[in-house]
Amino acid sequence: MNEKTYTLITGASMGIGRAFALECASRDMNLILVALPDQVLEQVKNEILSENSVDVWIFGVDLTKEGGVFSLFNFCSEKAFRINMLINNAGMGAGGKFENLPLDKYLNIIDLNNKVLVQMTHYFLPVIKREKKGFILNMSSMEATLPLPYKAVYTASKSFVYAFSLAIREELASEGKVEVSVVCPGPVVTNPEALKRMKAHGARGKMVAQMPEQVAAMAIRNLLKGKRVTIPGKLNWALVKVGKMLPTNLKMNLLERLFRVYRDH
Repeated sequence: MNEKTYTLITGASMGIGRAFALECASRDMNLILVALPDQVLEQVKNEILSENSVDVWIFGVDLTKEGGVFSLFNFCSEKAFRINMLINNAGMGAGGKFENLPLDKYLNIIDLNNKVLVQMTHYFLPVIKREKKGFILNMSSMEATLPLPYKAVYTASKSFVYAFSLAIREELASEGKVEVSVVCPGPVVTNPEALKRMKAHGARGKMVAQMPEQVAAMAIRNLLKGKRVTIPGKLNWALVKVGKMLPTNLKMNLLERLFRVYRDH
């Protein structure tokens, strides 16, 4: 029987997920990396093994497909992996006027950002609770508290992640065995499309943008400290605080003007 404990990361082949994998490996955590089945996942595994003495397993699957999450759970059960940390990072988004994007796009966002996250947590929470101490980290966004026009479904999906995370954290708090934390980053330069969106905001976008490595390092550090919410970047943190204090009408008018650049995206 394998006596090692493992950190399970979804969306681990690129962007923040890859950064999470590298950060956890640098902390001597053994890994189970999950992403769509392609060569990139294997490359991330080889990159980690070239620099760290940890155990790394990969599992390629589309978690939104029927039975996708269960196939991952079954794989982990067959291997008898002791999982003490789950990082629900997999997610997707889209920008543009709501009526201009196809319905299937929105349903895919909801499936991955919300349905898969709930399934992953429901399947793996009992596994995590078998360990002396466990951790769950969910990827939300600073937009969870700032409903953005022209990103309506994405921001709503991240609001779900934020609320779900805080709620189950309180449910588990009295047991003292599993820490639940939610990370709410601002713009992160994860791929060419993200860079394009950041440039659309000009200097304003550059002020709040961060690199995946910064977000991952701070999120893992705060998760291990038992912090409830992580908002990387002092300016992003301040914007969220100010947003909560502004009257709703004023806030939404400002957000519509700021994110009008996505209207015809």
